[in-house]
Amino acid sequence: MVALLAGCGGGAGGSRGGDSQVAATVNDSELTVHQVQLVLERQPRLVQGDKEGTAAARVLEGLIDQELAAQAARAASLDKDPRVVQRIEAARREILAQSWQESVATGARAATSDEIDRYYEARPALFAQRRIYVLQESAVEADAATLPALTAQVGETRSADELANALRRAGLTPATRVVSQAAEDIPMGLLERLAPLEPGRSLLVPQGGTARIFTVLQAIKAPVDRRQAQGSIAAYLANQRKGEAVAEAMKGLRAKARIGYQGSFAASAPAGGASATR
Repeated sequence: MVALLAGCGGGAGGSRGGDSQVAATVNDSELTVHQVQLVLERQPRLVQGDKEGTAAARVLEGLIDQELAAQAARAASLDKDPRVVQRIEAARREILAQSWQESVATGARAATSDEIDRYYEARPALFAQRRIYVLQESAVEADAATLPALTAQVGETRSADELANALRRAGLTPATRVVSQAAEDIPMGLLERLAPLEPGRSLLVPQGGTARIFTVLQAIKAPVDRRQAQGSIAAYLANQRKGEAVAEAMKGLRAKARIGYQGSFAASAPAGGASATR
């Protein structure tokens, strides 16, 4: 890909050194190899499976179309349209904010071997005792009055047929589907409740005025050892710490800033936060 990008630059006006290498000229404007590379970095799927090596050329054609349209927009004075100006400023603000947050995140420390061990050992359902679950998911109506009895009835059933009979006796007609999910694809709170269940057993999860009932049809053992899990655990902990670092930095910025909520937004200002101005 690097060689291809260099070729794109050399064929359209020669090298101008480093990131300024020209890939194409569009009227009086230039498109650089760096711009092509930036698109490829942001959209790695364009490169994956690119057996013919045409990803860079296709990206360049897209940039040419984009530049032509942008030039036409400026010729029509659309760059002075207040709505366009607002969108440009919003994009600029978003890019700057994201860049600052990324710079903060890079300071987060990597997980140690001991921390990875503790994470692995604390979540056997994800690793040492990992399973592939085949679940029957049934949705039924359940208000606060009937929920306790229904929960008890569901917990006593030992097969999908017994569950169906219990729901029928309760006058409920469930909407049912069967899904296959690996442990890591199940929300942790639900996984911790599913993991101890033997095939045939069910659990009920309240959800507003309804309830979702999960019946374990199969639980196929598929453990992941510490060595296999190390990379994913390290990446997860790193992302978690980056998020915490950004959140803490944003909290500090807010604490130092003068923020005044005005007009109709004053009523929804955070309690104990910045002052509200009417």
